[in-house]
Amino acid sequence: MQEITIHTVSEYVERLSDINRGRRAVYRGQRRDRSLLPKIARLTTYLPILQAEREMLEVFKLRSLPLLEQHPDNDWDWLTIMQHHGLATRLLDWSLNPLAALWFCVCKPPAENESGVVWLFYPDANDYAVPSKQADPTSISRVYLLRGKLVASRIQAQFGWFTVHYFNLEQEKFVALENDSSYASRLVKIIIPSNAFAHIRFQLDRLEVNSATLFPDLDGLCANIEWAFSGLADEELQDIPKKSFPTPNN
Repeated sequence: MQEITIHTVSEYVERLSDINRGRRAVYRGQRRDRSLLPKIARLTTYLPILQAEREMLEVFKLRSLPLLEQHPDNDWDWLTIMQHHGLATRLLDWSLNPLAALWFCVCKPPAENESGVVWLFYPDANDYAVPSKQADPTSISRVYLLRGKLVASRIQAQFGWFTVHYFNLEQEKFVALENDSSYASRLVKIIIPSNAFAHIRFQLDRLEVNSATLFPDLDGLCANIEWAFSGLADEELQDIPKKSFPTPNN
């Protein structure tokens, strides 16, 4: 697996142009260098994990109906909605937009001075899920890449895709993507040192990559306004240029 380190947005873009010449790729930004595992793989359940997964899906189907504007067509769509609203699933979020992934890595101060990472994954033709042919996402035996339906404006704004992870019956666990030999050779890890977070965050904002553009709703707008008129902990410690935000008076 290839690893590179970057300190600025321009360096990030330059290195991506070197390693990704016309190949289709998806990107995932992480504030911490954690394994590529979906949330359900980190969940402690009182039922066997696959049984808990199935029952959570069925309970969500029953209780969410009055709250949904559209009824999902299949279990793949149900999982997309569950993932979007924070329920543990076997889906892991990725983006076609490398700058969006970088923002998710640096949008908050580093955790205990740890480096962040952006993962790059090259899918091949066999990696794409075909929901019309694969009815049950909970019975897959390999990782698939899924383009979820645009159930929310955030998914569209973030160019969101998902990897759908399988449960290894022999090992009795979900296997991290980087530990699976079928995928590890198609991953690149881009490391962002903790002392680069604040400057990259400002550089991305100048490129209109921020909470307001990636979360095009009132929550995202409010988060962006608050950030523009305040400062995060790592920004206070560095020589960061003054932020600007358009107001009726300028």
